[in-house]
Amino acid sequence: MRDKLLHNSFFRFLLVGVGNTLVSMAIELSLYNLVLYDMGRTGPVLSSAAGFLVGAVMSFFLNRHFTFHSEEELGRSAVKFAINVAVLWAVTHPLLQPWLAERLQAVFVEKWANSVSLVVCMGLYTVLNYFGQRFFAFRRDGKQAGKEDKTDHAE
Repeated sequence: MRDKLLHNSFFRFLLVGVGNTLVSMAIELSLYNLVLYDMGRTGPVLSSAAGFLVGAVMSFFLNRHFTFHSEEELGRSAVKFAINVAVLWAVTHPLLQPWLAERLQAVFVEKWANSVSLVVCMGLYTVLNYFGQRFFAFRRDGKQAGKEDKTDHAE
């Protein structure tokens, strides 16, 4: 069972995401509480940006090597990764989330409608991000695309 999970790229993608989240949170909270606490409203913004940046770089390298075993040129895959993340975030959060929250207010109070819509959009972002990274950012070249993807099957 464990071997099957470790050969599944979606499971590895989620594992990287959990690690990425933990590292990002540690950086954000540590930076804010130890260095940026006295900066007013700027402190949380700077610590959040630093945590996101470190998390994005970590996610890129771990997903490139551990999850998708990409051999594509580093710069090219980095640009495609950034485009994928930016487009999916823009679609799911500033566009979809407010629209969904507005519709959910027919069922929930505003606070719950916003919370539910955020969770739904995070889930959708995660699933779409997996496919975007697998088939766009870290897509295998023509020679590799025709071969069976052993990273998704237990041997």
